[in-house]
Amino acid sequence: MFKSGFFMMIITLVSRVLGLARSVVIAYYFGASASTDAFFSAFKISNFFRQLLGEGALGTSFIPLYNEKVKVQGEEEGRNFIFSIMNIVFIFSIVVAIFTAIFSKEIIGFIVGGFSHETQMIASYLLRIMSSYFIFIALAGMMGAILNNFRCFALPASTSIFFNLAILGSAIFFGRKYGIQAMAYGILVGGAMQLLILIPTFLKKVRGYKFKIIFKDEYLKKLLFLILPMLVGIFARQINTMIDQFFASYLQSGGVSALENATRLYSLPIGVFGISISTVIYPTLSKKIVNNDLKAVEDNILKGLNILMFFVIPSMAVFCFYSKEVVSLLFGYGKFGEEAVNVTGSALLFYSLGLYFYTAIHLLTRSFYGMKNSKDPVKFSVISIIINIVLNALLIGPLKYRGLALSTSIAAMCNFYLLFFYFRKKYIKLSFKPLVKFKTKVLITTAISILGSFYIDNIIIKLGIFSLIYLSLWAYPIYKKKLEVF
Repeated sequence: MFKSGFFMMIITLVSRVLGLARSVVIAYYFGASASTDAFFSAFKISNFFRQLLGEGALGTSFIPLYNEKVKVQGEEEGRNFIFSIMNIVFIFSIVVAIFTAIFSKEIIGFIVGGFSHETQMIASYLLRIMSSYFIFIALAGMMGAILNNFRCFALPASTSIFFNLAILGSAIFFGRKYGIQAMAYGILVGGAMQLLILIPTFLKKVRGYKFKIIFKDEYLKKLLFLILPMLVGIFARQINTMIDQFFASYLQSGGVSALENATRLYSLPIGVFGISISTVIYPTLSKKIVNNDLKAVEDNILKGLNILMFFVIPSMAVFCFYSKEVVSLLFGYGKFGEEAVNVTGSALLFYSLGLYFYTAIHLLTRSFYGMKNSKDPVKFSVISIIINIVLNALLIGPLKYRGLALSTSIAAMCNFYLLFFYFRKKYIKLSFKPLVKFKTKVLITTAISILGSFYIDNIIIKLGIFSLIYLSLWAYPIYKKKLEVF
């Protein structure tokens, strides 16, 4: 299972790098203009339901219910449950796509009414082109969640690679001739590729397909009750983002950009490590919970938390001690001067203080979902959002943009501990000893790696030496014990 997690991290890293390349290519061919504003706005709208279907609430809620249904009613009824969900997603996505295409002008006018009339018209046209993308990504997302439950992780994770390649190809080969609309068609082709790549494996795993919906299935009702609290959490996070932007709008010039650039950097370990590990562990956790194998559940959670420590704590150290040098290496060109580097580096440092908590939250939240409990994670998420808002108001005065970054870190820490201690209280008394023991080892090896690389001037060599020392210190234990070292 954890070997699949490491492989999935590599795939996710490749995808993230291609995503960065996609941004660079779009900037190179189209710059920052009204047409790119229109494109990004239209794409955000067409991509709005991605968190809900497949990759988010629906896919996460489906897995534990499917495993329970298979155990109670057998594999045939489990397959029928899959067909019902897929057909509902298909019908719903078609309705949304048609609605989006017909009312694209009104949707754009409501959401980005501040655009000029010309920019709104471009965005409306692009949204109509991309409206069918929702059908592809909804079905692909749900198929990916189902395949993950069949322990097929690499293929669903790799679909975003093909998505990014389609967009890169559309920009490079058709951007000059067709302008920004080439990007919209690239999105459409990329979405179709994500779905087409999954279909053969999906049909093989579920052994065929049936176009039917069993509305009397009690598990459909259970799914609805599980998914509703998650939707509340999704909307709460959107509100939190808007409030963060509200506070950030009062910062000095450059503060908003600093937070945005720092966010791009610290989000990389979250996606590569946090989401990859939680995605791989979740199906197994769900099955162990259904079989009431609580010892295995505890072992998987603790091992997952330790693996996250192994990768994330060194990342935290690099972002804290070498933040400005990392920012300078990645962004310090052209008009991005020394002051911008210093501001962004400081924001990255304060964001990084909560990096482990951000990543571990994904694993603990899914542990609750495996217990078919979606209410408590949402409740704790809302509490952390309130903490973030209060701290934003208190810290923005004395610390400026650093205060907003620190507020996010503290809120993530609070969310983590609420999840951890409540899970211990309600379900399994997770042991502190293996976590503390492993954390001590990681902190010591990270500290040695920092000391060994701190006085090197060149940041590329510095990061290389840091990585070499850290991996060397762990090489023998991992070789001897393999995954048992965690």
